[in-house]
Amino acid sequence: MSTKYRIKPYPISAVESGMEIGRMVLTHDDKVILSEGTILSASMIEGLKFWDISTVFIKELLSSEIEIDFSIPETVLQKKFYADYDHTVSLLKDSFLKLRFFKEVPLTTMRELVDNAIEPLINSTGVINHMHMVRRQDDYTFHHSVNVAVICGVLGKWLGYAGQKLQDLVLAGLLHDVGKTQIPLEILNKPGKLTHEEMEIMRLHTIRGYQLVRDTPNAPRGVIYGVLQHHERFDGSGYPFTVSGDKIHKYAKIIAVADIYDAMTSDRVYHRKVSPFAVVEMIVGEMFNKLDPAISTVFLNNVRDYFVGNIVELSDGRHAEVIYLGQFMASRPIVVTQDQEYIDLERNKSLSIVSVVRA
Repeated sequence: MSTKYRIKPYPISAVESGMEIGRMVLTHDDKVILSEGTILSASMIEGLKFWDISTVFIKELLSSEIEIDFSIPETVLQKKFYADYDHTVSLLKDSFLKLRFFKEVPLTTMRELVDNAIEPLINSTGVINHMHMVRRQDDYTFHHSVNVAVICGVLGKWLGYAGQKLQDLVLAGLLHDVGKTQIPLEILNKPGKLTHEEMEIMRLHTIRGYQLVRDTPNAPRGVIYGVLQHHERFDGSGYPFTVSGDKIHKYAKIIAVADIYDAMTSDRVYHRKVSPFAVVEMIVGEMFNKLDPAISTVFLNNVRDYFVGNIVELSDGRHAEVIYLGQFMASRPIVVTQDQEYIDLERNKSLSIVSVVRA
Protein backbone atom coordinates (compact mmCIF):
# COMPACT_ATOMS: atom_id res chain seq x y z
CA MET A 1 0.00 0.00 0.00
CA SER A 2 1.45 3.40 -1.00
CA THR A 3 2.15 5.99 1.67
CA LYS A 4 -0.38 8.84 1.66
CA TYR A 5 0.52 12.43 2.39
CA ARG A 6 -1.39 15.64 2.83
CA ILE A 7 -0.36 19.23 2.17
CA LYS A 8 -1.65 21.33 5.04
CA PRO A 9 -1.44 25.11 5.60
CA TYR A 10 0.22 26.16 8.86
CA PRO A 11 0.40 29.66 10.34
CA ILE A 12 4.08 30.65 10.68
CA SER A 13 3.68 30.65 14.47
CA ALA A 14 2.93 26.90 14.39
CA VAL A 15 5.79 25.89 12.06
CA GLU A 16 8.62 23.88 13.67
CA SER A 17 12.11 22.67 12.73
CA GLY A 18 12.09 19.34 10.89
CA MET A 19 8.84 20.00 9.02
CA GLU A 20 8.88 19.45 5.24
CA ILE A 21 7.77 22.20 2.84
CA GLY A 22 4.86 20.91 0.74
CA ARG A 23 4.62 23.82 -1.68
CA MET A 24 7.30 26.32 -2.68
CA VAL A 25 7.33 29.49 -0.61
CA LEU A 26 7.36 32.77 -2.54
CA THR A 27 8.00 36.37 -1.50
CA HIS A 28 5.23 38.89 -2.08
CA ASP A 29 6.87 39.76 -5.42
CA ASP A 30 7.00 36.05 -6.42
CA LYS A 31 10.68 35.26 -5.77
CA VAL A 32 11.30 31.71 -4.53
CA ILE A 33 12.44 31.55 -0.87
CA LEU A 34 12.17 27.79 -0.23
CA SER A 35 11.52 24.91 -2.62
CA GLU A 36 9.08 22.06 -2.19
CA GLY A 37 10.65 19.23 -0.16
CA THR A 38 12.91 21.49 1.93
CA ILE A 39 13.30 20.37 5.56
CA LEU A 40 12.91 23.43 7.74
CA SER A 41 15.54 24.57 10.23
CA ALA A 42 15.20 27.20 12.96
CA SER A 43 17.14 29.75 10.90
CA MET A 44 14.90 29.13 7.87
CA ILE A 45 11.82 29.78 10.02
CA GLU A 46 13.34 33.07 11.22
CA GLY A 47 14.01 33.91 7.57
CA LEU A 48 10.36 33.29 6.69
CA LYS A 49 9.30 35.66 9.49
CA PHE A 50 11.76 38.25 8.15
CA TRP A 51 10.10 37.96 4.72
CA ASP A 52 6.69 38.49 6.41
CA ILE A 53 5.41 35.07 5.34
CA SER A 54 2.23 34.35 7.34
CA THR A 55 1.33 30.84 6.06
CA VAL A 56 3.44 27.87 4.95
CA PHE A 57 2.22 24.64 3.34
CA ILE A 58 3.67 21.60 5.13
CA LYS A 59 3.81 18.01 3.81
CA GLU A 60 2.58 15.50 6.40
CA LEU A 61 2.31 11.73 6.52
CA LEU A 62 -1.37 10.77 6.70
CA SER A 63 -2.34 8.77 9.74
CA SER A 64 -5.17 6.30 9.38
CA GLU A 65 -6.34 7.58 12.76
CA ILE A 66 -7.16 11.06 11.39
CA GLU A 67 -10.88 11.49 11.11
CA ILE A 68 -12.99 14.51 10.36
CA ASP A 69 -16.44 14.69 11.92
CA PHE A 70 -18.89 15.18 9.05
CA SER A 71 -21.98 14.63 11.19
CA ILE A 72 -24.32 17.56 11.69
CA PRO A 73 -24.86 18.16 15.40
CA GLU A 74 -26.92 21.15 16.44
CA THR A 75 -25.46 23.14 19.33
CA VAL A 76 -27.46 24.82 22.10
CA LEU A 77 -26.38 28.19 20.66
CA GLN A 78 -27.70 27.26 17.22
CA LYS A 79 -31.02 26.01 18.60
CA LYS A 80 -31.50 29.28 20.48
CA PHE A 81 -30.58 31.28 17.38
CA TYR A 82 -33.09 29.38 15.22
CA ALA A 83 -35.87 29.84 17.79
CA ASP A 84 -35.18 33.58 18.17
CA TYR A 85 -34.89 33.96 14.40
CA ASP A 86 -38.22 32.24 13.69
CA HIS A 87 -39.91 34.37 16.36
CA THR A 88 -38.47 37.55 14.76
CA VAL A 89 -39.69 36.54 11.28
CA SER A 90 -43.15 35.83 12.72
CA LEU A 91 -43.34 39.30 14.35
CA LEU A 92 -42.23 41.02 11.14
CA LYS A 93 -44.75 39.03 9.09
CA ASP A 94 -47.61 40.21 11.34
CA SER A 95 -46.50 43.85 11.01
CA PHE A 96 -46.06 43.68 7.22
CA LEU A 97 -49.45 42.00 6.72
CA LYS A 98 -51.14 44.83 8.65
CA LEU A 99 -49.09 47.36 6.70
CA ARG A 100 -50.44 45.97 3.41
CA PHE A 101 -53.93 47.11 4.41
CA PHE A 102 -53.38 50.13 6.65
CA LYS A 103 -50.49 51.62 4.60
CA GLU A 104 -48.78 52.99 7.72
CA VAL A 105 -45.31 51.95 8.87
CA PRO A 106 -45.43 51.10 12.62
CA LEU A 107 -42.07 52.78 13.28
CA THR A 108 -42.15 52.30 17.07
CA THR A 109 -42.87 48.56 16.64
CA MET A 110 -40.09 48.27 14.04
CA ARG A 111 -37.60 50.01 16.35
CA GLU A 112 -38.57 47.67 19.20
CA LEU A 113 -38.05 44.72 16.85
CA VAL A 114 -34.56 46.01 16.01
CA ASP A 115 -33.64 46.58 19.67
CA ASN A 116 -35.19 43.48 21.27
CA ALA A 117 -35.08 40.81 18.55
CA ILE A 118 -32.65 41.65 15.75
CA GLU A 119 -29.79 43.09 17.81
CA PRO A 120 -29.37 39.82 19.78
CA LEU A 121 -29.19 37.94 16.45
CA ILE A 122 -26.51 40.35 15.16
CA ASN A 123 -24.46 39.79 18.32
CA SER A 124 -24.72 35.97 18.17
CA THR A 125 -21.41 34.17 17.72
CA GLY A 126 -21.30 32.64 14.24
CA VAL A 127 -24.35 34.60 13.04
CA ILE A 128 -23.48 34.43 9.30
CA ASN A 129 -23.10 30.65 9.47
CA HIS A 130 -26.33 30.23 11.44
CA MET A 131 -28.29 32.11 8.77
CA HIS A 132 -27.05 29.75 6.04
CA MET A 133 -28.72 26.93 7.94
CA VAL A 134 -32.17 28.52 8.50
CA ARG A 135 -33.23 29.18 4.91
CA ARG A 136 -36.93 28.92 4.10
CA GLN A 137 -38.56 28.95 0.68
CA ASP A 138 -41.94 30.12 1.92
CA ASP A 139 -42.50 33.68 3.16
CA TYR A 140 -39.31 34.74 1.38
CA THR A 141 -39.90 38.49 1.79
CA PHE A 142 -40.11 38.27 5.58
CA HIS A 143 -37.07 36.02 5.97
CA HIS A 144 -35.12 38.15 3.52
CA SER A 145 -35.98 41.37 5.38
CA VAL A 146 -34.75 39.93 8.69
CA ASN A 147 -31.62 38.50 7.05
CA VAL A 148 -30.73 41.80 5.38
CA ALA A 149 -31.26 43.66 8.66
CA VAL A 150 -28.93 41.23 10.45
CA ILE A 151 -26.26 41.39 7.72
CA CYS A 152 -26.51 45.20 7.71
CA GLY A 153 -25.90 45.15 11.46
CA VAL A 154 -22.89 42.84 11.16
CA LEU A 155 -21.44 44.78 8.20
CA GLY A 156 -22.19 48.10 9.90
CA LYS A 157 -20.13 47.00 12.93
CA TRP A 158 -17.28 45.96 10.62
CA LEU A 159 -17.47 49.46 9.09
CA GLY A 160 -17.23 51.04 12.55
CA TYR A 161 -20.89 52.01 13.02
CA ALA A 162 -22.28 52.10 16.57
CA GLY A 163 -25.14 53.52 18.64
CA GLN A 164 -28.00 55.30 16.86
CA LYS A 165 -26.22 55.23 13.49
CA LEU A 166 -26.01 51.42 13.62
CA GLN A 167 -29.62 51.08 14.83
CA ASP A 168 -30.86 53.26 11.96
CA LEU A 169 -28.86 51.19 9.45
CA VAL A 170 -30.42 47.96 10.78
CA LEU A 171 -33.88 49.59 10.65
CA ALA A 172 -33.21 50.59 7.02
CA GLY A 173 -32.23 46.99 6.24
CA LEU A 174 -35.38 45.68 7.93
CA LEU A 175 -37.61 48.08 5.97
CA HIS A 176 -35.73 48.01 2.63
CA ASP A 177 -38.43 45.89 0.96
CA VAL A 178 -41.40 47.45 2.81
CA GLY A 179 -42.72 48.68 -0.57
CA LYS A 180 -43.41 45.05 -1.54
CA THR A 181 -46.43 45.22 0.79
CA GLN A 182 -47.96 47.44 -1.91
CA ILE A 183 -47.20 45.08 -4.81
CA PRO A 184 -50.06 42.74 -5.92
CA LEU A 185 -49.70 39.31 -4.28
CA GLU A 186 -50.10 37.49 -7.61
CA ILE A 187 -46.87 39.19 -8.78
CA LEU A 188 -45.04 39.03 -5.45
CA ASN A 189 -45.73 35.28 -5.03
CA LYS A 190 -45.60 34.24 -8.70
CA PRO A 191 -43.80 30.85 -8.87
CA GLY A 192 -42.22 31.47 -12.27
CA LYS A 193 -40.16 34.19 -13.92
CA LEU A 194 -41.83 37.60 -14.10
CA THR A 195 -42.80 39.12 -17.46
CA HIS A 196 -41.30 42.49 -18.43
CA GLU A 197 -44.51 44.27 -17.37
CA GLU A 198 -44.62 42.41 -14.05
CA MET A 199 -40.95 43.22 -13.42
CA GLU A 200 -41.68 46.92 -13.96
CA ILE A 201 -44.45 46.71 -11.34
CA MET A 202 -42.14 44.82 -8.96
CA ARG A 203 -39.48 47.52 -9.35
CA LEU A 204 -42.00 50.06 -8.08
CA HIS A 205 -41.44 48.64 -4.57
CA THR A 206 -38.56 51.12 -4.08
CA ILE A 207 -40.84 54.11 -4.78
CA ARG A 208 -43.77 52.64 -2.84
CA GLY A 209 -41.51 51.93 0.13
CA TYR A 210 -40.03 55.43 -0.02
CA GLN A 211 -43.52 56.95 0.01
CA LEU A 212 -44.56 54.82 3.01
CA VAL A 213 -41.47 55.65 5.08
CA ARG A 214 -41.33 59.32 4.00
CA ASP A 215 -44.88 59.82 5.29
CA THR A 216 -44.01 58.23 8.66
CA PRO A 217 -43.38 60.78 11.45
CA ASN A 218 -39.81 60.75 12.84
CA ALA A 219 -38.47 58.41 10.14
CA PRO A 220 -34.69 59.00 9.91
CA ARG A 221 -33.42 60.43 6.61
CA GLY A 222 -30.96 57.54 6.19
CA VAL A 223 -33.77 55.00 6.49
CA ILE A 224 -35.86 56.84 3.88
CA TYR A 225 -32.98 56.91 1.40
CA GLY A 226 -31.93 53.34 2.21
CA VAL A 227 -35.41 52.15 1.22
CA LEU A 228 -35.50 54.32 -1.93
CA GLN A 229 -31.99 53.64 -3.24
CA HIS A 230 -31.06 50.06 -2.32
CA HIS A 231 -31.34 48.99 -5.98
CA GLU A 232 -29.30 51.92 -7.29
CA ARG A 233 -25.83 50.89 -8.44
CA PHE A 234 -22.43 52.57 -8.14
CA ASP A 235 -22.09 52.88 -11.95
CA GLY A 236 -25.60 54.31 -12.46
CA SER A 237 -27.08 51.08 -13.84
CA GLY A 238 -29.66 50.61 -11.06
CA TYR A 239 -33.17 51.90 -10.38
CA PRO A 240 -35.44 53.80 -9.79
CA PHE A 241 -33.47 56.96 -10.79
CA THR A 242 -30.14 55.56 -12.15
CA VAL A 243 -28.12 57.74 -9.76
CA SER A 244 -24.47 56.81 -9.19
CA GLY A 245 -21.48 57.15 -6.88
CA ASP A 246 -21.81 59.67 -4.07
CA LYS A 247 -25.44 60.42 -4.98
CA ILE A 248 -26.37 57.08 -3.38
CA HIS A 249 -26.80 57.20 0.41
CA LYS A 250 -24.26 55.14 2.38
CA TYR A 251 -27.04 53.04 3.97
CA ALA A 252 -28.35 52.13 0.51
CA LYS A 253 -24.86 51.01 -0.59
CA ILE A 254 -24.55 48.80 2.50
CA ILE A 255 -28.04 47.36 1.99
CA ALA A 256 -27.16 46.61 -1.66
CA VAL A 257 -24.30 44.32 -0.58
CA ALA A 258 -26.38 42.65 2.15
CA ASP A 259 -29.35 42.28 -0.22
CA ILE A 260 -27.32 40.59 -2.97
CA TYR A 261 -25.48 38.27 -0.57
CA ASP A 262 -28.70 37.08 1.07
CA ALA A 263 -30.74 36.84 -2.14
CA MET A 264 -28.08 34.75 -3.90
CA THR A 265 -27.54 32.39 -0.93
CA SER A 266 -31.30 31.83 -0.39
CA ASP A 267 -33.70 29.35 -1.98
CA ARG A 268 -36.62 30.96 -3.75
CA VAL A 269 -39.41 29.49 -5.82
CA TYR A 270 -37.73 30.46 -9.13
CA HIS A 271 -34.09 30.50 -7.97
CA ARG A 272 -31.91 27.83 -6.38
CA LYS A 273 -29.45 29.23 -3.86
CA VAL A 274 -25.76 29.16 -4.65
CA SER A 275 -22.93 28.65 -2.18
CA PRO A 276 -21.55 31.71 -0.34
CA PHE A 277 -18.19 30.96 -1.98
CA ALA A 278 -19.72 31.55 -5.42
CA VAL A 279 -21.42 34.75 -4.19
CA VAL A 280 -18.07 36.05 -2.91
CA GLU A 281 -16.63 35.57 -6.41
CA MET A 282 -19.64 37.39 -7.88
CA ILE A 283 -19.32 40.33 -5.47
CA VAL A 284 -15.61 40.62 -6.28
CA GLY A 285 -16.61 40.82 -9.96
CA GLU A 286 -19.09 43.63 -9.28
CA MET A 287 -17.31 45.66 -6.61
CA PHE A 288 -15.69 48.12 -9.01
CA ASN A 289 -18.78 48.93 -11.09
CA LYS A 290 -22.11 48.05 -9.50
CA LEU A 291 -21.23 47.88 -5.77
CA ASP A 292 -19.28 50.29 -3.60
CA PRO A 293 -15.69 48.96 -3.61
CA ALA A 294 -14.80 50.11 -0.06
CA ILE A 295 -17.92 48.55 1.51
CA SER A 296 -17.52 45.37 -0.57
CA THR A 297 -13.87 44.99 0.49
CA VAL A 298 -14.72 45.27 4.20
CA PHE A 299 -17.58 42.78 3.78
CA LEU A 300 -15.54 40.21 1.85
CA ASN A 301 -12.46 40.43 4.08
CA ASN A 302 -14.59 39.76 7.17
CA VAL A 303 -17.26 37.34 5.91
CA ARG A 304 -14.54 34.90 4.78
CA ASP A 305 -13.61 34.29 8.43
CA TYR A 306 -16.92 32.44 8.86
CA PHE A 307 -16.18 29.94 6.07
CA VAL A 308 -13.22 28.04 7.61
CA GLY A 309 -14.55 24.85 9.20
CA ASN A 310 -17.69 24.71 7.03
CA ILE A 311 -18.63 21.27 5.71
CA VAL A 312 -19.43 21.62 2.01
CA GLU A 313 -20.63 19.46 -0.84
CA LEU A 314 -18.32 19.35 -3.87
CA SER A 315 -19.48 19.08 -7.48
CA ASP A 316 -18.41 15.39 -7.51
CA GLY A 317 -20.82 14.65 -4.63
CA ARG A 318 -18.20 14.30 -1.88
CA HIS A 319 -18.40 16.22 1.40
CA ALA A 320 -15.34 18.16 2.54
CA GLU A 321 -14.22 20.55 5.25
CA VAL A 322 -12.94 24.03 4.33
CA ILE A 323 -9.53 24.41 6.00
CA TYR A 324 -7.87 27.40 4.28
CA LEU A 325 -9.09 30.34 2.22
CA GLY A 326 -6.02 31.75 0.47
CA GLN A 327 -4.83 35.34 0.44
CA PHE A 328 -7.17 36.81 -2.17
CA MET A 329 -10.83 37.64 -1.62
CA ALA A 330 -12.10 35.59 -4.54
CA SER A 331 -9.69 32.67 -4.17
CA ARG A 332 -11.29 29.25 -3.96
CA PRO A 333 -10.50 27.43 -0.69
CA ILE A 334 -8.45 24.37 0.20
CA VAL A 335 -10.67 21.53 1.44
CA VAL A 336 -10.12 18.08 2.93
CA THR A 337 -12.56 15.35 1.90
CA GLN A 338 -14.04 12.50 3.92
CA ASP A 339 -11.43 10.15 2.40
CA GLN A 340 -8.70 12.57 3.60
CA GLU A 341 -7.78 14.00 0.21
CA TYR A 342 -6.59 17.62 0.39
CA ILE A 343 -7.76 19.63 -2.64
CA ASP A 344 -6.77 23.17 -3.56
CA LEU A 345 -9.84 24.37 -5.49
CA GLU A 346 -7.84 27.35 -6.78
CA ARG A 347 -5.62 24.88 -8.66
CA ASN A 348 -8.23 22.21 -9.37
CA LYS A 349 -10.83 24.18 -11.33
CA SER A 350 -12.64 21.00 -12.40
CA LEU A 351 -14.19 20.85 -8.91
CA SER A 352 -16.34 23.44 -7.18
CA ILE A 353 -18.43 23.88 -4.02
CA VAL A 354 -22.11 23.45 -4.75
CA SER A 355 -23.58 23.90 -1.27
CA VAL A 356 -22.86 24.31 2.43
CA VAL A 357 -23.87 21.19 4.37
CA ARG A 358 -22.90 22.46 7.81
CA ALA A 359 -21.82 25.97 8.71
